[in-house]
Amino acid sequence: ARSAPTASDYPTTPPAGDPAAMAGETYALVLLSAAKWLTDLGIVWLVGVSGFRLLTRPGWPGFSRDLVGLEGRLVRYAGLALLLLVAATVARLYAQTYASFGLDEPVTGELLRVVSTQTRWGDRWMMQGAAVVLSALAWVLVMLRVGRSWLLFGAATLVVVGTTPLTGHAMGYSGGVLLPMVLQIGHLLAAGVWIGTLFVLLSVGLRSMASYGPKHGLVLAPLVDRFSPVALTAAGTLAGTGAVTALLYIDEVQQLWQTVYGRALLAKITLFGVAASLGAYNWKRVRPGIPSPGGTERLRRSGTAELLVVVVLLAVTAWLVHLPMPHE
Repeated sequence: ARSAPTASDYPTTPPAGDPAAMAGETYALVLLSAAKWLTDLGIVWLVGVSGFRLLTRPGWPGFSRDLVGLEGRLVRYAGLALLLLVAATVARLYAQTYASFGLDEPVTGELLRVVSTQTRWGDRWMMQGAAVVLSALAWVLVMLRVGRSWLLFGAATLVVVGTTPLTGHAMGYSGGVLLPMVLQIGHLLAAGVWIGTLFVLLSVGLRSMASYGPKHGLVLAPLVDRFSPVALTAAGTLAGTGAVTALLYIDEVQQLWQTVYGRALLAKITLFGVAASLGAYNWKRVRPGIPSPGGTERLRRSGTAELLVVVVLLAVTAWLVHLPMPHE
């Protein structure tokens, strides 16, 4: 049994050597990246549910809370996001166990127990799992319509976001963990506020407004107007925290094209630029035309394109966080 993490606790690119071992290391990297991707998708979705709920909370002028099925759909979406997070949490444990032991022996229940209870990675994973359980309990209160349950759900979601960096690069940064952890928390939270809320708006929001018939664009426009400054602020925060984080991990400019980490980072920056450009197009060109005929459908198409780019961006990010930093 292992009492402390080894190099395999933070798997890197395959070393030179035996082809079978290299294939195993590559497979481990794929497993780790896929599990991380699912985790980030779930968290962004979860944050988006809370973000949309805030946009439509009682007291907002010009937007009715009696939209058909809105509350029920939000509850269902929160539950689906939690299911995805639970599955991703289990997948991350399997991937980590395979990365630690899979090249030497099959992954068994005993090995899963060892990794989850007898390593520092496992201790941090348990904290992340506890945060997901806390969110699930808050979701049950929402289902039961307990007073202020949505507030509790939002707070639990923040705990999920706050524990996420515990198994990332932040814990291995030589300059201390506080700054990179704060940056990563802000980075992920901003992604959820921007992209997660957009996803819920395009799915739950548009579907709930169908009862307004041809006038649904007039109802949607004020909501999008309220969401736009929030999205712009979140996108700016995402860019800022990402830039500072890159400065922490990149020592020399040439590392951007001379290392695998640097090239993956450039791919992420490029995808962010595409997503931000689509968001700017939606804000400047699509948003003003929402009340007009066909405006809602244009928003759906352009917003969906923005979401698809971010899904790929999150996949690249999931791969990036399991690569060795340039100085390693």
